[in-house]
Amino acid sequence: MGLGMTLTSNSKDNSFVTCGPLWSHECGSSLYSTGICTKANWNFRLTQTFAPALQRCETFMDIVIVLDGSNSIYPWYEVQDFIINILQRFYIGPGQTQVGVVQYGSTVVHEFSLGEYQTVEDVLDAARNIDQRGGEETRTALGINVARSEAFQRGGRSGAQKVMIVITDGESHDSPQLMEAVSQSKRENITMYAIAVLGYYNRRGINPETFLKEIKFIASDPDEEHFFKVTDESALKDIVDALGEKIFYLEGISSQGRGFDLQMAQAGFSSHLVN
Repeated sequence: MGLGMTLTSNSKDNSFVTCGPLWSHECGSSLYSTGICTKANWNFRLTQTFAPALQRCETFMDIVIVLDGSNSIYPWYEVQDFIINILQRFYIGPGQTQVGVVQYGSTVVHEFSLGEYQTVEDVLDAARNIDQRGGEETRTALGINVARSEAFQRGGRSGAQKVMIVITDGESHDSPQLMEAVSQSKRENITMYAIAVLGYYNRRGINPETFLKEIKFIASDPDEEHFFKVTDESALKDIVDALGEKIFYLEGISSQGRGFDLQMAQAGFSSHLVN
């Protein structure tokens, strides 16, 4: 009860309603207060008890990471470290963020599904056990299609913000199918983040212009919010904070985060008599 109470009386019948915050609901780094309201008549006899609407967590997201594990990715531990670091930025738990991972190259494998792990510790343990599958081809369109049509169905929740993070180091071998795969994902309101790893191009002195154009197409608009590029696999660690922050501010606000500081002022509740 340390957060205070609120009381409203009705002069017509001398009844009153009193509310007290009884617990806090953890949502990411924020706490939302909720509690119980009780209506009583003039002689303090209980007539009704109810709980105010519980504010849903701003971190109610289903995130699927689409991970390129083809042969050209090297060294793999740098990619794995990036996955572990970005997972630590998410508020994973029931009612908050769920994460699934699919790895692709010539084929696609579900490493783990949405909701399969309910704590960040369990998700991190699963991520540490992801081995590079390899593959002679980089079939990015296939990876996106499987994530859209399968991964979001495996434990996905109604009303959750859908987020897909695509990490790849080369042009897709199934580029003719890429436009439809990306367009369909965006039609299904999946927010797409795309990360271009330029290690393969830089190691061989290849111009990455076509590759970068493809990755920017995958990313949702505007590109400055959803597209990232790094010089090589070891540089992935440099974008962890920026990517995590952009994803955290996605949910709950139409302006994609710009009203977050004002929204937080709505925590708590009060009672008022209405006709």
